[in-house]
Amino acid sequence: MMLFKNFLKSKKEGAFTLIELLVVISIIALLLAILMPALGKVKDKARAIVCASNLKQWNIILTFFSSENDGKFPDADWNGDYSGDIHGQWWIQPLMPYVDNKEIMVCGQARKIHDEVTGIIYQPKNSDECWGSRNQSFAPEPDVMTWASYAPNAWIMDPTVGQWGAAGGVDFWGRMDVILTPSRVPLFVDARWVDAWPDDTDVPHSEEWGRNDGQGYMNHFAMLRHGKAVNSVYADGSARKVDLKDLWKQKWHKSFDTNNKYARDDAPWPQWMR
Repeated sequence: MMLFKNFLKSKKEGAFTLIELLVVISIIALLLAILMPALGKVKDKARAIVCASNLKQWNIILTFFSSENDGKFPDADWNGDYSGDIHGQWWIQPLMPYVDNKEIMVCGQARKIHDEVTGIIYQPKNSDECWGSRNQSFAPEPDVMTWASYAPNAWIMDPTVGQWGAAGGVDFWGRMDVILTPSRVPLFVDARWVDAWPDDTDVPHSEEWGRNDGQGYMNHFAMLRHGKAVNSVYADGSARKVDLKDLWKQKWHKSFDTNNKYARDDAPWPQWMR
């Protein structure tokens, strides 16, 4: 560095030659090449921190909703018409009044799709896209497209008026105060779809995208959005990064077996998750 300073000092009274200028440019280019990967990692880390902050907001939103609804979480019939709600509307509609800033719907590593969507859903094609769900015609904001990159552990829903994605109501949490190990129960997670009912029998896809040859809802959360991990917020309010292989170790519902096949060290993981 001292030699470089002396070199610049010696050129104060004279012009750079073309070769000298190329040397300086080469040095600058080399320094940028060294620094850019580090800057990229810092940027990714900053986005992950924002993502965790967004997820903590969802814990607060659920707490507010629960405290104003006799301790219960949202159910499968948000508007009381006794008909099924499509594509995540069971939680989108009752929780949206508690959302002041819709930016908390989207992880910094994901993006909204602004092209015209003619149908009622948009399914992402890779980890850096959001999912989309169009509001039903009788919603407070009919036909508005909700864009988000998070989704709830749907086992939290109150099953007393029915439920989606799973038979019977005994495994649902239903309300916050019945969760005995809140640090192990995910509430909201980075997701590729509007909701999920993970089970201990779920099998991961052989590829992250393109081949849906796995089994179960855990695949809605398993993707490479934050390296080989996703962010999650838990019932105790903590938010942390979860290794994809550790998704099978969380307590998703009341009888979820955390000693299942994919919770073991010798599990047959697909190559993209190793």
